[in-house]
Amino acid sequence: MEITVQTTEQDHKDFYKDYGFKRYWVQRILILFAVDLILSGFVPLSIVYLFTMLIYGLILFFFLFIVPYLIAKNRFGSTYYNLLCSNEVLIFRPFAVGLEIAETSSTTFLRYEDIKTVGESGRFIFLITTNANYYILPEWCFSSVDEYNRFLRVVKAGIANAKGVTPNAPFTFKPVYLIGLLCFIPLIGAIVGLVLIILGISHYKDKVFVIIGALGILFTVAMYSSLFYYVNTSSSFDGGFAELEQMEVNDLVKSVEFYKLQNGTYPDSLKQIQTRNSMTSIDDPALVFKKKTSTQYQYQKKGNKYLLFSVGKDGLKNTPDDIYPTIYNSDTTKLGFIRKMK
Repeated sequence: MEITVQTTEQDHKDFYKDYGFKRYWVQRILILFAVDLILSGFVPLSIVYLFTMLIYGLILFFFLFIVPYLIAKNRFGSTYYNLLCSNEVLIFRPFAVGLEIAETSSTTFLRYEDIKTVGESGRFIFLITTNANYYILPEWCFSSVDEYNRFLRVVKAGIANAKGVTPNAPFTFKPVYLIGLLCFIPLIGAIVGLVLIILGISHYKDKVFVIIGALGILFTVAMYSSLFYYVNTSSSFDGGFAELEQMEVNDLVKSVEFYKLQNGTYPDSLKQIQTRNSMTSIDDPALVFKKKTSTQYQYQKKGNKYLLFSVGKDGLKNTPDDIYPTIYNSDTTKLGFIRKMK
């Protein structure tokens, strides 16, 4: 196998971008999302949470992607202008113990143990030597994809043999990857994603599992963040709470009246009703959902009468959206609740 390579300055600039952005991009993406989720976890789920995630994500992207690109540009750029700027035609011939690199006037033999790193980044195969030199082989220098992959396998195997390690196996699709579809099931998607990440890192040593798991967790977070945002902002959802509150305050009237029938007086607080009847709900669902400090329906005993109402969706007493009991009987004069004043 013989690969003829002639690169330009633009090729090297493109390589700096690919190397800075795409090298270890899976690990960097995982770190970005993990740190982003941790930092944003101190913010309640709302539109503010999504905005916070975006800001932290942009900051982390700068440090995890932009900064490595600038470092790569500075590191390889100086090497290029000092050593490689002649842009000569190079011919690479892989052998069992190293690479023969033929130039116009000389030939160099690069032993595998003198190669520090080999890999592919974007459109390039790169070789970084132990003396801080580097070579790039653009994909268009190869006659076919098979030749590209074969060259990369040969060099990786040679380096692995020289260092006494096992070369990484090429990517192949495995049917077990389809288990990642479970990540899109509500409630269990994040759990499945976490399991796939653990398996990908500790058992299979497969970055595809890690990617699928991370996407599963992100999908679950995005879905429930959107749901909570909709719940907190949707007028139709507030209307649903209003209907439930109206039904429950009506039922509370019956419970309060039944308490008086048994005890001869109205309860001092709604908790007395709940003690007698644990199935009676005394908490306003809208206030519970919005995590207010006090979540009980508004109740106040006034002699032989009582005031009972829900504060409504705004969470404030004595406002137009307060919800009072509506009992439609032929005779309500014996009931003690004070109707809403018009």
